[in-house]
Amino acid sequence: MPSGGIERRAPGVQAGNSISSASQPTVWPVDLEGAVVAITGASRGIGAAVAEAVAARGAHVGLVARTAGDLDDVLRGAGGRGVAVTADVADRTATIDALASIEASLGPVDVLVANAGIGAYGPLVDMSYEELERVVQVNVLGTMYPIRAVLPGMVDRGRGHVVTIGSIAGRIGSPFEAVYSATKFAGVGLTEALAVEVAPYGVAVSLVNPGVVATEFGNARGHPYDRPRPKPISAQSVANAVVAAIERGESETYVPRSFRGAVVTRHLVPPLFRWGTARSFRAELRADAAKRSRRAGN
Repeated sequence: MPSGGIERRAPGVQAGNSISSASQPTVWPVDLEGAVVAITGASRGIGAAVAEAVAARGAHVGLVARTAGDLDDVLRGAGGRGVAVTADVADRTATIDALASIEASLGPVDVLVANAGIGAYGPLVDMSYEELERVVQVNVLGTMYPIRAVLPGMVDRGRGHVVTIGSIAGRIGSPFEAVYSATKFAGVGLTEALAVEVAPYGVAVSLVNPGVVATEFGNARGHPYDRPRPKPISAQSVANAVVAAIERGESETYVPRSFRGAVVTRHLVPPLFRWGTARSFRAELRADAAKRSRRAGN
């Protein structure tokens, strides 16, 4: 079995996971050479790009997604360095079993990249309850389940790294993606709170917030991305940010970094931000109003 990419126990963590009050705990960055990296939503897009990026640095990958054929293709692209397991992350038992299978094959998970997620486009007033529930199950529980599955082992070993793939829509609300934004805001709260909880045990937690990514995500949500700005970024650029977060121990990053300015504006001048958002989405708001007017006339 491959050896883990980090072997040192963080100062302050003793037998039985007691925390020394005399020293500040240190979270060691992960050396990906020989590390076991589990990735959810690994069959395409960001997940596939992360798999190739970490494998190129010598990691062994445990890939999780619903489609076996796509996972096999990604595993080949990662040089065959790992295993692929099919599971729906919204299914708690299937997710727990998938992570257990990865650890049985490769050894304890050093890094988890919780990437699986789906979108939903359109005004909330028109969304079906079934679609609403599915987005929440996949994006919220589908992030919590795999983290919960690997976290006890990381805490016991005094080492590990969890990366959650957020979204700029989790830092600034995106009109016509209200439910998706809500799930990504939930991911922010989860990541921020968890980072404080597990730091004393040598476990790092990072949040990577991409903007629009040039993948099939838009088509999968039923509405391809059609706005002139911001320009889509590549899945590889997000994967590079994930690798940097792991190797440098970064707590949060934006891809591209220019999005940080919008987040600052949202917090410092909320009325200005809301005005700017409404102005930016005026075409969509007018189209929605016209659609409802036509419906009312029928």
